[in-house]
Amino acid sequence: MNTQIKTILVSLTALLLTGACTTSTNEQADEPRQVKLVYTDWSEAIAITNLAKIVLEEQMAFEVEMKLTDVASAYAEVASGKADVFADAWLPETHGHYLEAHASAIEQVGIIYPHARTGLVVPAYSQYQSIEDLKGKDVEIIGIETEAGVMYQTRHAIDQYDLSGIQLLSLSEQDMTQAFAESFKRREEVVITGWEPHWLFARYELRFLDDPQQVFGAQENIYAVGNKSLATRLPKVARLFERMQFSEKQINSLIYLMNSEADPEDGVREWIRKNEYIVNQWVKDLKPERKKIM
Repeated sequence: MNTQIKTILVSLTALLLTGACTTSTNEQADEPRQVKLVYTDWSEAIAITNLAKIVLEEQMAFEVEMKLTDVASAYAEVASGKADVFADAWLPETHGHYLEAHASAIEQVGIIYPHARTGLVVPAYSQYQSIEDLKGKDVEIIGIETEAGVMYQTRHAIDQYDLSGIQLLSLSEQDMTQAFAESFKRREEVVITGWEPHWLFARYELRFLDDPQQVFGAQENIYAVGNKSLATRLPKVARLFERMQFSEKQINSLIYLMNSEADPEDGVREWIRKNEYIVNQWVKDLKPERKKIM
């Protein structure tokens, strides 16, 4: 073959290879690798969000930013695009009014847990069987943050059941559970704003008060909700949250392990080790491809 022709062919081959590599590099550079997760200071929210962070970072090569906030701000930040996902949305009842306020900008990505419940909770030994039994009684309801969905429902229950003489306390979840534990130890009457899944149900004998007017709804689902652009902008992230669903045993063990460690991430990592098969199903085909060395 003519030397000049050989030179031209070699040059063309090199040019094509360079172009292919450049295209691949540009495509990788253009793909967003940052994910912003918002969460609230509730046990299941902390557990689910920390789990998602570890999976996204260590198995899917994303950079994750977590932000602790109140529930109203969580929905507002997802709607505005300041955050991508909120993975502890209690729907259709508990957080329904928050979702409705941002319906045009938020979508339900996947069901994290399908058997959730909220309501007023008492020890198994309590004399109270129904919310109606609280009427006229000298008892207070120990609640959590004012803007929490279960607090919104409880205020509505106080009106619906004519419990105007009962005081609703607004504490942190930690203070609420501590107050409950102290009353339980003394076998005193105590009523809290409760939800399941929660580690209290694993540690104590509890029950929900009957709710004949269905103020709290019969059953809830915990959803991951995301910004409307999530599926097109971060399709692999959306796919992860579509797949991430827990059984009752799985989510309770996650919350328990997280609370048993000083650092929540340590407990979450232990859960991942014990549930490797489940996590592998979540991330199947979502891990980044290994770069070929040419």
